[in-house]
Amino acid sequence: MTGERILITGATGNVGAETLHELLNHSEKSQFEVIAGVRDPVKSRPLLKVQPDKFVKLDFADTRTFATALTGVSRMLLVRPPELADVDKYFKPFIEATKHAGVRQVTFLSLQGVENNPVTPHHKIEKLIVEADLEFTFLRPGFFMQNLCTTHRDEIRLRNELFIPAGNSRTSFIDARDVAAIAARALTSQSSEHFNRGYELTGSEALTYYEIAQILTDSLGHPIVYRKPSVLQFIWRKWRREKLPLNYVLIMTSLYTVARTEKAAGLMTETEQLLGRPPITFRQFATDNRSVWMRDQ
Repeated sequence: MTGERILITGATGNVGAETLHELLNHSEKSQFEVIAGVRDPVKSRPLLKVQPDKFVKLDFADTRTFATALTGVSRMLLVRPPELADVDKYFKPFIEATKHAGVRQVTFLSLQGVENNPVTPHHKIEKLIVEADLEFTFLRPGFFMQNLCTTHRDEIRLRNELFIPAGNSRTSFIDARDVAAIAARALTSQSSEHFNRGYELTGSEALTYYEIAQILTDSLGHPIVYRKPSVLQFIWRKWRREKLPLNYVLIMTSLYTVARTEKAAGLMTETEQLLGRPPITFRQFATDNRSVWMRDQ
């Protein structure tokens, strides 16, 4: 037993929670102590379907929480909270603290194509990690299927529609459970095979949002319509009507703009190689999550 300590940030989010599940439910990974870094340990505990070995308070907006959260940590999954876009303010101090604490490896949840998209916070965070001379694994997934369970849940559940400015383009979706499985492998590998690597991760199919709407229609048993709004219509609804923060809306818009140009349609065989099995299909995802979009939920 190595007794290595793994810190999972973003533990209540899609990938963070699923990574905890992967780490804590596989016997070969029991040699690690798994710590969940969350802003409010008391509120976070009932949100998780599996419980980590320990909760620690970690708030990227409060540098006083860094030292305790990083104590004894050798490996870490770093997930950027979507509402924190100021990298220099929130993540530069944290990366510096990570280096000072002697963390051996950082697995960072990044974005597909981020190396060519310098306006995204993820691009800047990758650069900070490299410049800190930390051993890194960059996970660069395509669009998460789970975004339809969170960001777009109510438009599907309440309005029977998809309101996404992706045009007629195809998008290579990936299930967060697959990304979490790969994250867990990177965090627990006893070799350096995943060090200083960037993995472009996608599912096995590229779908239009019309096709997504049809699969949801099949799963739910009633019509779901893809509205295909313009970029301006999307910004107006999300910012002015739904009152989402403008920075968050603009980041979403930039990602969907990439999708409109077919730059999010590529399929990578690397995902299946890393998983050792085919990625989860969107139809399987829709079946597994059907209850999320039912109105009586």
